Amino acid sequence: MRKIQLTSFGGPEVLEVRDHPRPACPANGYLIETRAVGLNFAELVERRGKYRKDQQLPYEMGKEAAGVVVERGPDAERFAVGDAVIAVKFDNGCYSEVVDATEQQVIAPPAGLDWVHMAAFANTFGTAWYAIHEQARLRAGEAVLVQAAAGGVGTAAVMLTKALGCGPVIGTAGSAEKCALVESLGADACVNYREADFRETVRELTGGRGVDFCLESVGGEVYERSLEVLAPVGRMIVIGFSSITSDYANRIPRLHPLTLFHRSIQVGGLNVDNLKYQNHHAFWDSLRAHVEAHDLKPLVGLTLPFEEAAEAHRALEARETTGKVVLTI
Repeated sequence: MRKIQLTSFGGPEVLEVRDHPRPACPANGYLIETRAVGLNFAELVERRGKYRKDQQLPYEMGKEAAGVVVERGPDAERFAVGDAVIAVKFDNGCYSEVVDATEQQVIAPPAGLDWVHMAAFANTFGTAWYAIHEQARLRAGEAVLVQAAAGGVGTAAVMLTKALGCGPVIGTAGSAEKCALVESLGADACVNYREADFRETVRELTGGRGVDFCLESVGGEVYERSLEVLAPVGRMIVIGFSSITSDYANRIPRLHPLTLFHRSIQVGGLNVDNLKYQNHHAFWDSLRAHVEAHDLKPLVGLTLPFEEAAEAHRALEARETTGKVVLTI
């Protein structure tokens, strides 16, 4: 079988598809023949060797894939051979034609999705759903700001908050075309951050009050300005720092507890590597039911063959894409 395993860190060119031995089926899991692989921004940082201090070569790549169960271990119970499933592996290994996954790393996809949209579902909708419902406890009628709203998690957050009945839902994106896309998904407004200050739009659409919830993934000045427009009792969930690629300790601003107290705001973080939310079956059941009830599906902006993983990484890193980037096998 073929897979991508890093033998050196660097640019997209280090992503080479090579032959590897087929993995053994876990006793408490499955072998899955992959049909599509979802890409995540974190993988760009991993590819450069900057994601965690203990990255060692050879390094496995890929956190999510969709495919068919072709073998089941004796202790696995939830799925049968022939089932369509999504593998979610935060310990990586999904850039592969065959994926080995334990019982806790496999989820059932929502009904009606094809392979590409299955591969685009888990980390986009899972991250947005957990931030919205488990952490921010968002309610209908509350005002929302989604940074990087044209990306995979951003588009999911726009769709989920509108389906919840929130408003106004305000997004930011880096071009007029991307803003039009965000508004087509239900956002009440989208600000091109290259041409305008989103703080003005937030104040205008909320009567100066600010937003009740902000999903922030950019960092730097965007993070600081997002804090400015949080309403009293507002909640911000930070899911990444895409504008920062090095020296995190010194480039991420510190937030004093007195600021939280005086403004009655909450700021939390969500690193899904730590959460491992695929273990929580009730969480996935509620998300899947909601997505099916509202006929939602992830936005896929670019689909390329597995052999073109390097080009997919290049396009994602250059911010040329919208929604999710998916490799097909």
